[in-house]
Amino acid sequence: MAIDAIVPTASGWASAGDLVIGDEVFDERGRIARVRRASLVEEGEPRYRLVFRDGTAIIASASQVWPLREFSGGYADRSVTTADVFSAGITFERRLTSGKTKASRGGVARWRTLATPALSVDDCPLPLSPYLLGYWLGDGDSDGPRITVSEDDLPDLERQLDLEGTRIISRQRTHGRTFRVRFDLGGYATGVRALRELGVLGNKHIPCTVFRASRRQRLEILQGLVDSDGYIENRTNRVEICFTAARLAQDTVQLIRTLGLYPRMNSVDAVLKGRRVGIRHRINFTAYQDDAVSRLPRKLGRLSAKGLIAPYSRIRTIVGVALVDPGPAFGIEVDSPSGLYLAGEGMIPVGPTSTRG
Repeated sequence: MAIDAIVPTASGWASAGDLVIGDEVFDERGRIARVRRASLVEEGEPRYRLVFRDGTAIIASASQVWPLREFSGGYADRSVTTADVFSAGITFERRLTSGKTKASRGGVARWRTLATPALSVDDCPLPLSPYLLGYWLGDGDSDGPRITVSEDDLPDLERQLDLEGTRIISRQRTHGRTFRVRFDLGGYATGVRALRELGVLGNKHIPCTVFRASRRQRLEILQGLVDSDGYIENRTNRVEICFTAARLAQDTVQLIRTLGLYPRMNSVDAVLKGRRVGIRHRINFTAYQDDAVSRLPRKLGRLSAKGLIAPYSRIRTIVGVALVDPGPAFGIEVDSPSGLYLAGEGMIPVGPTSTRG
């Protein structure tokens, strides 16, 4: 890959060119794999920019290997280089049929990547329960340990906070059918101190350490975000979370990716009474009952079971490949059984540099 391509590591993000032997990255199962070889690729080799359906991109050398599923009338697992992808193109023009079938449309996406896995790491210490942190990020007062909740959801939320060992200090009706709830953790670990220790007091964002917390902790933060600022569309398994804060929206996209889900974000004007008041960032992804992205019964009950075949909404295809200016590239090998590791903002499974030819 290009030396400045990003790679998820056990301690955060790193540029490919900064990786050294012994560094911990992730394999295609989301498990830790260690770098066992790292070296520059010959600078004269052609480089290409691959763009994926989620909007992320990676610049890679011609000899970078990709484990993909190719459609050429049917699907087959292939291990191909970037040069192979460029030569074959990104679409397959199948023979068309008449009627209302999928085969009545040409230009089928040729290449599908392997699924991005949920990252598997150990728990990390957090001064606040992950679920409460997620809920506060979505519907909390940025200057203190207070959250806003609807009257209908208040009993369920209080039960969840009780399970987390969080003490409710006060409940105050604000306007209509909403309450402002003040919470405390008891003893030394007050809500204010916990928020300050996380660095989020007056600065809402997902702390960097959270992205490498355990899958359980990351899922609980997402549950809090969905229960506070999210909406689940009945019978479609479509989940939407909206923010006006760009950083929190970008952080949430990254959090969702670490759980093996496939978020897409678009930004539109936020309009109030016909007047533009800012930008609204809408995040959409598909989830199922087993994903358990919510705790509130009224939201969780809208999700259906996952079928045997992954739907298209959970699949990343290659939507663009183009030759770019030459430059240095960096190749690594890892000690995972498959030799694969995750790369790029979308954490796409890739293989080592090809040595054929």
